[in-house]
Amino acid sequence: MEIIRFKKGKKNIYEVELDNGSILKLYDDVIVKYNLIVNKHLTDKSLKEITDYNDSLFAYYDVLKKLNTKLRCEKELRELLKKKEYNEKIINETINKLKKDGYLNRELYIKSYINDAYNFGNDGPNKIRFNLNKLGFKNEEIDQYLNQDYTKKAIRIIDKKIKSNNKSNYIFKEKMVNYLINLGYSKEIFIDYLNNININDEAYLKKEAIQLINKYQKKYENEKLLYFIKDKLYKKGYNIERISEVLNDLL
Repeated sequence: MEIIRFKKGKKNIYEVELDNGSILKLYDDVIVKYNLIVNKHLTDKSLKEITDYNDSLFAYYDVLKKLNTKLRCEKELRELLKKKEYNEKIINETINKLKKDGYLNRELYIKSYINDAYNFGNDGPNKIRFNLNKLGFKNEEIDQYLNQDYTKKAIRIIDKKIKSNNKSNYIFKEKMVNYLINLGYSKEIFIDYLNNININDEAYLKKEAIQLINKYQKKYENEKLLYFIKDKLYKKGYNIERISEVLNDLL
């Protein structure tokens, strides 16, 4: 095969036309490396070597574009390259070159991930650690950087939830415990603060009592209605004495 024409494309890529009608898109680095301006005759072996090297450059520059917008770890980059259908050899070569060139710094990635999670999200330390584990990082790499004040962060979340709360004191605390644990906070981080909260749920109690009366007064009468609604409200976490007082006023 012979190269019959070079045509400058976008950026550093050239369209190289062969005498069999095929067109190769090659980086200028490839043209220089293999001296294609002079050595225009290609064997099947040399063509494969050239295209393999060119593919490795495409993979490398594809990854650099992503790294220019956001830090990524090795696992994320491998998945990215697999989606673009690069073969395993090129993927390994690309990852090794990125490491050699200093683009895959595990410590920097962990610190950046943790800082972003702390400053811009609600995840607690356990969930952050879990997510980093999934990305291929070990606890001993992660834990030294999980030194932010997560108690303070959990308290901010609780205070924010209180403002939109419409549940009983008991239900609020129960849901809050589950919510924070699911977010990755250990119970001991926030439980003392949560236990000292006393929500004035009188308005919520009265509102729910009225709703239950309207809903069930045709189904139950007198003592049965009173007992039924008391039971419903008690299971929602309201104080039994306050339930009785409210129902006595309403019924």
